[in-house]
Amino acid sequence: MAREKADYRDLLERLDTAFPGKELLTRKEIAEWLGCGQNTVTRRYHFPSGKVPKTQVARSLASGI
Repeated sequence: MAREKADYRDLLERLDTAFPGKELLTRKEIAEWLGCGQNTVTRRYHFPSGKVPKTQVARSLASGI
């Protein structure tokens, strides 16, 4: 069974605090939260559709992909 990365829970909690009541985030929201541009988010992280679950954002950030 795969183990979750050390920062995953912390990142997910921070995303829940920043976006309460939302499960899906847009690239624009992610970019604003990270303090970078939408092109940077698209280039660094694999989010194929327009909206992405918070869990996938936390997983991608924790793994450093």
